Amino acid sequence: MIPQSDIEMSDEELEPVALPSRTYKLDLVNKRISSQTIDGLEAIKQVVFKILSTTRFEHLIYSNDFGSEVDLSANRGRSVFESEIERWVKEALTQDDRIIAVTSFKFAYELDNALIQFTVETEYGRYQETKEVGNIV
Repeated sequence: MIPQSDIEMSDEELEPVALPSRTYKLDLVNKRISSQTIDGLEAIKQVVFKILSTTRFEHLIYSNDFGSEVDLSANRGRSVFESEIERWVKEALTQDDRIIAVTSFKFAYELDNALIQFTVETEYGRYQETKEVGNIV
């Protein structure tokens, strides 16, 4: 039997509501989740770290939009590498509605590692993020 109700709701009555960004703080030193909560730009910094550290489709706890996909196995030169990294980071981070844009990419190379610096523009402000990628050959 299908539940019945006298109340009718239309899509016009519902308005989208922004979800809060408050979350529990990660304690990366002790590899624990803290009882402290963070909000705003600090929460964004943490989610950027989590997105770029998580492989997309690998963990069932996350939706298919969470995480990043990067394939560094093919050696196609630095210009292609830089283009792919920019696309990869922008695609991964802009899945979060609080992140407006990812800009100003800079690359520094040392042996087979690359240090990537970029600016994350959010609804709470902007900040510089750095990510190290190894084994780029």
